[in-house]
Amino acid sequence: MSAPHHIARSTTLPLADPLGTLVLRVHHPGPRTALVEAIGEVDLASSARLAEVVESRLRSTVQLVVVDLRRTTFLAVSGLRTLRLLQLRAAALGVRFAVDPGESPIVCRLFSLAPLDCARPGAAASLTAARVPPPRSMPPG
Repeated sequence: MSAPHHIARSTTLPLADPLGTLVLRVHHPGPRTALVEAIGEVDLASSARLAEVVESRLRSTVQLVVVDLRRTTFLAVSGLRTLRLLQLRAAALGVRFAVDPGESPIVCRLFSLAPLDCARPGAAASLTAARVPPPRSMPPG
């Protein structure tokens, strides 16, 4: 008897700001793991929504939260400050926390000026890599 496979779940959350510049998607690629994908701009108007969504994951039963910035087109200093506060909150709650900055020149530039020690390039990709279970052998029939 093989162990049951975890079924990945995804949720698209409402827009964070009135201009609709940020979409947040929450994925659960594995048990006790949350991946929060930020698509668009993380600025003063939208960083509070990012904080709210990640904070709710930190307070849940997950043991690892990864913020995926691979599709983030803009990251303001307020967004970086939000990520730093979330990192501190995760540490206080005993939850592992990582940020995948992706390859956006704007995001990478800000991370080079004010690095976060929770930055883990490639973390989101490793969580979202397709996990295909091995084929079941069919009895001769």
